Amino acid sequence: MDRSFLYSLKVWLLMVIVAPLLHLALAWLLMPNPQISLIDEIKKDYIVAADIVLLLTIPFAVIFWISVSSLLKKHAPHYVKQALTTAIFVIVALCFLELLFEKRALSVTSIVVIVAPYAIAGISGIWLHELEPAELEEKENA
Repeated sequence: MDRSFLYSLKVWLLMVIVAPLLHLALAWLLMPNPQISLIDEIKKDYIVAADIVLLLTIPFAVIFWISVSSLLKKHAPHYVKQALTTAIFVIVALCFLELLFEKRALSVTSIVVIVAPYAIAGISGIWLHELEPAELEEKENA
């Protein structure tokens, strides 16, 4: 199977599993007087949050896979990881600025709760999973 596809799938699945947990935990920590415990909050809302993230990030997964595949053909894995991390930082900055300057402005902490978990999970997935050079796959297929 295509190594870039497996790598992209691992990164995406890590984001789908971890980002809703981080989002719920951050939202709970910033509540003034939480009525339920963090564990109960996660039990109550995790499945819905993970399902929403799963459905909304499928286009991201496809674009991510195409990006990894095309970059890996011309560059070393470390460069690909740096490029993907930079792209996520740019996208997060644009999302942050968009949310900050919209007419119904949210507080900065609300914006961080919305954006940060997905950026943290995505960047963690990029660097935690091993990305092998394209030459290895070509040698194995030959």
